[in-house]
Amino acid sequence: MLTPLKNIYKFSRAAARVTLLPILRPRRIHACCCGLSKTGTHSIGGIFENYRCAHHADTEVRIPLAMDYLNGIMDIENAQRILKKRDHWTWLEMDTSTLAGILIKAMVVAYPKTKFILTVRDVYSWCDSWLDHNINFPVEPSSPWMKLDKLRLKSEIIKPTKYDAPLLELGQLPLACYFQLWQSHNQQVLETVPDDRLLIIKTKELIDKIPVMAQWLGIPDHKLNSKRGWLFAATKKHRTLAKLDSSYVNETAEAHCGSLMQQFFPDTTLQQVLQEQTG
Repeated sequence: MLTPLKNIYKFSRAAARVTLLPILRPRRIHACCCGLSKTGTHSIGGIFENYRCAHHADTEVRIPLAMDYLNGIMDIENAQRILKKRDHWTWLEMDTSTLAGILIKAMVVAYPKTKFILTVRDVYSWCDSWLDHNINFPVEPSSPWMKLDKLRLKSEIIKPTKYDAPLLELGQLPLACYFQLWQSHNQQVLETVPDDRLLIIKTKELIDKIPVMAQWLGIPDHKLNSKRGWLFAATKKHRTLAKLDSSYVNETAEAHCGSLMQQFFPDTTLQQVLQEQTG
């Protein structure tokens, strides 16, 4: 059967676009924010809005890749090939998504000149923010994002304790699910990305660190928009961690996140975070 002329035309246009983009629109920077959701990935998108930037780009490809990785069936070399090909299609200058953190081992090799920004937030305020989002914006169980979250939160492996009852009543998972994700995501990025290609920015310091980000990427400060540095804050706060036994929260944090919390947030405590929320 002959291929319809209109389909050949569409393919030719798409192929031409991929071939010509590097010539017609060369990259000024090639960077990627690979932090967890609710650490400022949306805000990085706003700060870099003067560049070709997207939040959660190419999810129809990256979510299945991420799930294959978490299921232990992802071929790293094949993932690198797919990511390289998709990079030519999107041709972004700033790519910001938690998916990048999951696929970081493939991305570091697939994009050898890319610089990575890891946005990191203390585990207590991060977890509360994640829970606020899930409660405020529930998604269908069939959603690709929900399926991905079940995998990375290890929802079928980690069993609830009696102290998790308030979470379960809200339709959420045991506390250890969230805390182990915080540790594993950040640890994987820190262990994978070479030091000279990684910039670590604390969520609370995003706006203050704009000059640092600009200098690190070799671009003028004024190209980054500080007015867009705090996007997608929770529409309603539920203070979920305050509903849990504080000793249980502290013990779970120490068990799963102790080393990284000590490294990045040595002075941050659950009590301090809860006090700031009522502030």
